[in-house]
Amino acid sequence: MLRFFQQTGYLFVRGLKQSLRPLPALIPSLFMPLFFLVVNAGAFANLRHMPGFNAGSYLVFYAPVAILQAVFFSSGDAGIDLVVDITSGYFDRLKITPIHPMSLLLGKLLAVGVRVMAQMLLVVLAIVLLGGRFVTGFAGLPLLLLLGALFGMAWSGVGLTIALLTRNQRATQSAFVLFFPFSFITTAQLPLNLLSGWYRTAVILNPVTYVLEALRALTTYGWQWHTIVNGFLAAAGIAVVTLSAAFYAFNRNVTR
Repeated sequence: MLRFFQQTGYLFVRGLKQSLRPLPALIPSLFMPLFFLVVNAGAFANLRHMPGFNAGSYLVFYAPVAILQAVFFSSGDAGIDLVVDITSGYFDRLKITPIHPMSLLLGKLLAVGVRVMAQMLLVVLAIVLLGGRFVTGFAGLPLLLLLGALFGMAWSGVGLTIALLTRNQRATQSAFVLFFPFSFITTAQLPLNLLSGWYRTAVILNPVTYVLEALRALTTYGWQWHTIVNGFLAAAGIAVVTLSAAFYAFNRNVTR
């Protein structure tokens, strides 16, 4: 068991270093969420006067969306990093070593979680500098980071699965398109009580909506425990699906 943890720790450190190189490649995952935040906060600022819109400002309302987008962007690279290992032959060399097979995937997932939390902190700092405030303060920050890390690892399972099944970089990069429906068909633009029709139904059925609402509770509305717990349950449910698929694809690769 000790050896398993040592191996996982080594692969975690390697995965973290791999995800941080080159540093300029991290700019889009920080720039894009803040870009959307500034543009939307400026374009829809007057929505705060709409009946039923109960956030103090649109910047405060949209802040958790920027945080969620940072999670999407930073966790989406996990599959691409794995494809690089596969195409370079490094992954196949690891498979014939005494390293426990599960360490290969677990180390990468833990690296994703740490990177997600680091990038979330940077986005949170930027939001505060832009005038945003977080009603739960420092007390809510650990829960915010934990939820983001859990969802980040869950979302990385999509890219990891495609990488392991296709062993192709272009196919793995195509997973990025899933970001748009899962992030925008939510309460990203307006609260649920102001939505209607098929769009409202789609938002309710989208599990990412509950993750976003939990982030919004922690940043905008306060300690709404029912919403927060639902967010964690939704993230855990997504993780069960995506990581089960990733481990299935991984086992297929190991037994080849």
